[in-house]
Amino acid sequence: MELYTGVIHPLVLVVSALLALTGIATLLWAPAHRALKVLVPVTYAAVAVHTVAVAALLFTGLDADLILTLGYVIASVALLALLGIGRLGTPEAASADPDPNRPVLTQVQITRVDGAAAVIVAVALAVVAWRVLVILVGAA
Repeated sequence: MELYTGVIHPLVLVVSALLALTGIATLLWAPAHRALKVLVPVTYAAVAVHTVAVAALLFTGLDADLILTLGYVIASVALLALLGIGRLGTPEAASADPDPNRPVLTQVQITRVDGAAAVIVAVALAVVAWRVLVILVGAA
């Protein structure tokens, strides 16, 4: 449990903060989108480490509410689908869909959508990580 509270939970919070700051920077300054693209796999890795750690704690005998905790962990994994969502508005994605009403975004619009999604995901990941921490510490 000390590894989770001392390393893994702070790691998720730091990555969430970096993601939020980079998302805000991307909204204000479009070239920051390159940094956001680098941070997305880092966020995936942090959430993966968090998920494995929580699963290990739950299955090693920690008496926490299994359904609630796993629900929060699954929610954190599901949030990752929003990162890079601007790719759905690229001309390549639009050409794959025959719907004539499908919007095609400019590169600046894609950058802004990705930045806003990163901020939303960062806040949600931090909240979910906090709730999981409260549940696990309460059960310890």
